Amino acid sequence: MADAASQPTGEWIDQLPACVVMLVGDTVRYANPAALRLLQAREPCDVIGRKVDAFIHPLDLHRVLARLRHAEGGGINPVTEIRAYACSGQPLMLAMSSATLQVKGQTAVLASFLDMTERAAMEQRLRQTDEDFQRMMNTMQDVFYRTDALGITRYVCPAVKHVLGYTAEEIIGLPAAAFYPDPSERDALVAAIRKQGAVHDFPGRMRRKDGVIIDISISTRALRDERGQYAGVEGIWRDISERKALERRLEHLATRDSLTGIHNRHSILGILERLLQRKAPLSVLLLDLDHFKQVNDGFGHAAGDRVLGRFAEIIESEKRSRDFFGRLGGEEFLLILDGTDEAEAQSIAERLRAAVCARPIALPGGAVVALTVSIGMAPSRADDVRTADVLVRADRALYCAKATGRNRVCA
Repeated sequence: MADAASQPTGEWIDQLPACVVMLVGDTVRYANPAALRLLQAREPCDVIGRKVDAFIHPLDLHRVLARLRHAEGGGINPVTEIRAYACSGQPLMLAMSSATLQVKGQTAVLASFLDMTERAAMEQRLRQTDEDFQRMMNTMQDVFYRTDALGITRYVCPAVKHVLGYTAEEIIGLPAAAFYPDPSERDALVAAIRKQGAVHDFPGRMRRKDGVIIDISISTRALRDERGQYAGVEGIWRDISERKALERRLEHLATRDSLTGIHNRHSILGILERLLQRKAPLSVLLLDLDHFKQVNDGFGHAAGDRVLGRFAEIIESEKRSRDFFGRLGGEEFLLILDGTDEAEAQSIAERLRAAVCARPIALPGGAVVALTVSIGMAPSRADDVRTADVLVRADRALYCAKATGRNRVCA
C-alpha cells in the first residue's frame, strides 16, 4: 500500500493532458488548463462560473443534464459523444464521462472529456464519401463490380438489374464466372488482368436472367492486399450488344453479296488469298450457270435474280461446312474446297452438278426453270502465291466444260 507521501495532491489534476471540469448543479466550478485550452477560454472566468448550457448544443443539452443528475445520484456515466461549442462559438465533438465527487460536504460532478472533433469530421467525410459513392452507383448506366481473389462477387452496383435482370443482392456472393455462357471466357479475362495488371475494353459475353446472351466490354484492374498479393478485381463492364450487332451488320454488308447472301467477290477472293498463304492443300471450283441469259430474256431480271438466289441456296445446302462459297459476279460463283485433293474435289463437283440438275426452280406464275451448271476445277499448287495463279487454271477448266457441251465438270 502506498504511503501518504506518494499520494497525488489536488494539484495533479492541473497537469492532466485530458480535459476535466467540475460542476455543481449545472454550473462549472472548476476547469483544468487542458479544458480551458480546448474551450478556447482567454480567461478562466470565460468558463468557470458559467452554466453548462452555454457550451452544449441545444439538441444534446437534455441528454447532458440527465447524465449530470444521474451522476449526482451516485451513478457513473459511461463515455458518450456530445456536440459542444468553444467560447469562440466553434463547434466541437466531445467524448465525455462523469462521476460523483464530494467537495467540502457538497455533491459535485467531475466530468472528463476528449476532443473528438477531428475524428467526427473524418467520419463525416467518410459518410459523405460513402453517400457520394452510393449516389454515383445508383445513377450509373454501366455496371461497377468487385470480386475477391477466388472470383466471388463482393459488390455490384444496382445498374446490373437493368442489364442482366438480376438484383445486386442476387449476384453478391456468387462466382462471377457463373454469369458467363462459357466460364473459360472469364478465365481468359482474369489471366489477362494477372499478367497486365489491368485491361481496357476487353471483350466478353454474359448470360442474362432470361437466358439471352449479351456482348459486354470490360475495363478492370487487379486489386492487391497489404502484402502485394492478388486480392481480386474491380472495374466496369457495359452492355455493347447493340454496338456488336451494328458491327456485324456492317461486316455483313461489306462481305456479303446483297442478292444471294453469300460472300461477295472481295470477300471470297480475300479468303482464297489467306488460304493460299498457308500452303495447305485446297481446290477451287468455278461454277457458271448454263444459258442464264435465256432466263433473263424469257422471264425478266426479277426472275433471274430469283434463280440466282435459289441456286446459291442449293450449293449452300450441299457444300461441306468447312468450305467457302461466294459470288464473283453475274452468274459466276467460286467454291473453295479447303483441305481437298483433286480426286475428292472431282467427286464433290459432280455431286453439286447433279444436285442443281435435280432441282428445277419454280417461278411466280407457274413457270419452272431447269438449271444446269458448268464447273471448272483446279487444285492448288505449292508455287501458287496469288489468287490469279489458281483461278486462271480453274477458268480454263470452266471454258473446257462450256466448250464440250456444258453441264459437266472439267479439270
